[in-house]
Amino acid sequence: MINSSVPVSIARQKGISLIIVLILLVVIGLTAASAMRGATSSQRVTNNVRMDVVAQQYAEAALRFCEAQLQLADAARVNSLKVAVIPAVDMTVGGATGAWENPVSWNGPVGAGAAAATRTALNAAQYSSATSSYLPAKAPECVAETQTLGSPTFTVTVVTARGFSPDYQADGAGNTTHGAVVWLQSILNL
Repeated sequence: MINSSVPVSIARQKGISLIIVLILLVVIGLTAASAMRGATSSQRVTNNVRMDVVAQQYAEAALRFCEAQLQLADAARVNSLKVAVIPAVDMTVGGATGAWENPVSWNGPVGAGAAAATRTALNAAQYSSATSSYLPAKAPECVAETQTLGSPTFTVTVVTARGFSPDYQADGAGNTTHGAVVWLQSILNL
């Protein structure tokens, strides 16, 4: 015997609940995927900022080391920062550029010209820490030059330093292909 007390419309509605549940599952899945994508993006941004800050700290270490060396007597300095090897650039001449701007200063051999002879790379003891898990892919380095400026003319020593992130990579010409490089510069009136 058929129970006639159950309305026919309720029996038809049982199939629609499956479709509604499937639509809700798709919406929940898309929302979860979007949330994961956002979290991954945030993590990448945070890591990039971290690598930039680490590179900046290494550049700061190189800059401070070279400044300290240049304030010593010439005989007490490291060989790469002795007065005899520091190039002089007359910036009062039209079109003159600093030796630090020349790629040879950073990528060429010591005798290549510009400020290459003054390129000083720090050793690990000068920039590493027992509490840091990050080490740069390339040691921080600096170059120095004397520049004649202004009218009336005066001479200053310009120190330029570079710091590299742990994920730094460069091509054969020294152009950055991955990671961070931070440049810092100071002017000393010695």
